[in-house]
Amino acid sequence: MGKFLNIFLNDNKESLFILTALCGALTPLVVFAYVAKLKDEKTAFVAFLLTISSVYILNISLSMLSESVGLFFFFLGLYFFEVGKYKGSGVIFSIAFFARPSYLIFYIVGLVYIYFFKKDALKDILIAFFFMAFIFLFYIFLSNGMLFIYEAKRFIFGHFTLWGTGQNSDISWASNIFRYENIVYILLPLVFIKFDKKFLLILVLFISYFLWLIFAQNPENMRHLVPLSIFASILLSSVLINYHKIIITIFVFNIYILFTYTNKHSPIDQIITEIKDEKKIVISNRSIEILRASIKNRVFDKYYINSSKYYFQNKKVYMITTIRPKEKKYKVFKGRFLGERDYYLIEN
Repeated sequence: MGKFLNIFLNDNKESLFILTALCGALTPLVVFAYVAKLKDEKTAFVAFLLTISSVYILNISLSMLSESVGLFFFFLGLYFFEVGKYKGSGVIFSIAFFARPSYLIFYIVGLVYIYFFKKDALKDILIAFFFMAFIFLFYIFLSNGMLFIYEAKRFIFGHFTLWGTGQNSDISWASNIFRYENIVYILLPLVFIKFDKKFLLILVLFISYFLWLIFAQNPENMRHLVPLSIFASILLSSVLINYHKIIITIFVFNIYILFTYTNKHSPIDQIITEIKDEKKIVISNRSIEILRASIKNRVFDKYYINSSKYYFQNKKVYMITTIRPKEKKYKVFKGRFLGERDYYLIEN
């Protein structure tokens, strides 16, 4: 989709920003449409208010990562499922999956749910899903060949053995979850006291993703909390529908949080303007493609440690990292919102 936009814009970064920002901004509207079909429009409006005012929506709208695309199409797929358009739902779920494969847990849980509670829809959804998946895979192999398999293996290996579950981090999920920005979710126990069976799928998705988050995601990346916050907002909407003062209080609190973030430019954009010497190479563990598209310097991915170490030891470089350096001299570039990491620049 980003490549399609790039046909008209001829700017990789701008195409990616428009796609991810648009999907992030439209996700609350899709949530509204889904909950309106699931329950009613009043409940849907509460879900919309809680979702659109959440700082996590700002996160996925501005971070230019695949979460916004994956979540937008996932909830759009849920909407199509709820209105009985099962083939369309299967196609959209396939788009969502290939946009964000790490949300695999959604589709495993959804498959089990449909098998037990909506078995007549299973065949149409699976046929449409795998048909669209075949088209995606054919296009990927046509464009990249076996490089796709190599990168997939590299990512999976790195995720579970090097960085993806917080192996080298001193941050815990407990410290991320128990933040004052998340205080509104202290009301979640009400969901179990006044549970509405229409929200069973959302509850199962919430619990399963929470477990996936704790055991298989990196606590350094708070964006992984985004799906959890949306599921939680939908669940809360089912029990807060008649508590108008609480809804308004939550909305005002969320808006207040949003206005506490004042930085206008992302850390990587700040760093790009800081890099002046085009003769120096750049080594980074984040935003590789953005760097390559935005500066003339040669950019190395720190993941490929052999080449990056060689150049760091033998050449004049800029080193970009999200881990606070041990070196005494470095510059720090602050994130704009909750979950956007601070970046550090070391010049050798």
